[in-house]
This record gives sequence, structure tokens and C-alpha cells, in this order.
Amino acid sequence: MKKGQITTFAIIGIVLVAAVLLILYLRGQFFFGPVTPATLGDKLQGISEHVTTCVQETAPDYIKRIGLQGGHLKTPEDTYRLREDIPISYLCYNIPDSPTCSNRLLLRSDMEKELGIAIDQALAGCFDLGKFGRGYELSTSGKRKINVSIGDAVVTVDIFLPIVLRKGEVQIDEDTFTTNFNYPLGELYEVSQDIINREAELGEFDQLSYMLAKRGRYIIEKDKPYPDKFYQLRTTDSTYIFQFFVEGEPN
Repeated sequence: MKKGQITTFAIIGIVLVAAVLLILYLRGQFFFGPVTPATLGDKLQGISEHVTTCVQETAPDYIKRIGLQGGHLKTPEDTYRLREDIPISYLCYNIPDSPTCSNRLLLRSDMEKELGIAIDQALAGCFDLGKFGRGYELSTSGKRKINVSIGDAVVTVDIFLPIVLRKGEVQIDEDTFTTNFNYPLGELYEVSQDIINREAELGEFDQLSYMLAKRGRYIIEKDKPYPDKFYQLRTTDSTYIFQFFVEGEPN
């Protein structure tokens, strides 16, 4: 076989491969054959995966950070103390001339609200639904809403985003996209409240007795960087951390 013939066959092969790749690409972008709810559903699945990927890329950072910062993403002046360059919140404030402290009253709903706002802002730079509107009509209605629910072992992020796909007379829609994260934020929050309530009532908390009473479910580290108290909480089956300060009074 001559050299020129080999070159010709190579060029033909490249063209065929390119044609196959182009066909596969076009099949992913446009519809071939009859449009049915099932074919539209395949497109909607791609959108759902895009939304879920964005949530998975943005939400964990904030869920972890709110635990490291003692239940708050925003830490105004005089509400925290730095430890290893992390602004860790005071969850119980000093009462002058008293061994007890004043409970700051952190609520789950407070954390859920802060997380929802932060995740919503982060998602704005990730969503790109425009790339899906090819070969059919894609529309959204209403404002995107984020709802975060903190369970004991799972943090759930619900994205309310009404999406309608239409091709001719066929239409399907979806409005809620849910992603779960296996972080024991709620469980550790409850432990922190047990500690804070004891500090507010008695001015002291015995972590060893508490860990024994809970059958070793929790690891509670306690430190006393003057004049405060520092608590770091973990479950034995997770690396997730919730930590906070109890404010003390300088001598």
C-alpha cells in the first residue's frame, strides 16, 4: 500500500470519528424522533443533576464552618474569640461577679436561616440553566428559595426553583430539588445546649460524667484559655466538629 493511500485512509477515519462524535453531541442537545414526557424527563434529569452538583459544591463549606464557628456564620465584634484564626462564637456571656453566664440562646432556626442565606448567595454564581434550553423551551417562574433543615444526623437543603420544559404539546415541570448532607450538626447542637444550660445554671460542666452518661457517643474536649472556657464536640462516628466559647471574667 502506498504512503498516499495510508494518509487518505487516516483522514477518512478521522472524519468518521468526528462525525460520530458530532452526532452524539447533537443527540444530547436536540431531540430526534417523537417527543414524549419520558424524553423531556431525560432533559429534566440533567437539569436536576446540575442543581444538585451546585449544591454539593457550595453547601458543605458553610455547614462545616457554622459548626467550627459555634453556630454562627456572621461573627460581629465582641461576640467571638479567635482560636487558630477561626472566629469561634461565645454562646454564653459573662455575668460580672458571678460564676454563671448568660445563655446567648442560639436556636436551630437561627442556624438554618444563616445557612440558607449563605448557600443561596453562593449558588447564584454556579447555576447556568441557559445551557439546557436547546431544542425545547425551558422557563422558570418565581424567585428561587432555599430552605435548610438541620436534623440530628442530616442537614437537608431544599431548592425551590420552578422549572418548566415544553416541546410542542408536551410539558413537564419540577419545582423542588433536595440534597442531604450527613453531618451531625443537630445532634452536636443539642449537646452544646446541655453544656451551656449547665454553665448558665451552675457555672461548671463535667464533660467526663456527661460522656459516660451518653455511653461514649460523644467526645468533648474542654480547655480554659484565660479567662474563658472552650468546648469542642464530636460524635465517635464522624469528624464533624462543633465548637464554642463560654465567656469568663478577667480577675
